[in-house]
Amino acid sequence: MSTNELSSQAAGAITIALFVGLGIFVYPWLLAQRYGAWIVGLTTILLGALFFGFQGSGSSAYSLALAAGWALGPVIAGVIVFRIQRKS
Repeated sequence: MSTNELSSQAAGAITIALFVGLGIFVYPWLLAQRYGAWIVGLTTILLGALFFGFQGSGSSAYSLALAAGWALGPVIAGVIVFRIQRKS
């Protein structure tokens, strides 16, 4: 393991924490705020870069697609929670 790589356990724990923390709690609140969609978009880009960094030295199209998928996961969860909260 090089100095740039995280262990898979640490990366997994960070991923789950970001999914739950952002997707269920932070993103729905932000989407209800002014400019919240812009902040969610910027955060998604930064999250994608973070997940791409988790991939280590592999900078293939597969790594990029995987990072994009993981970054969009909290957004999808956040939109679902936001819509559920808005209906009730």
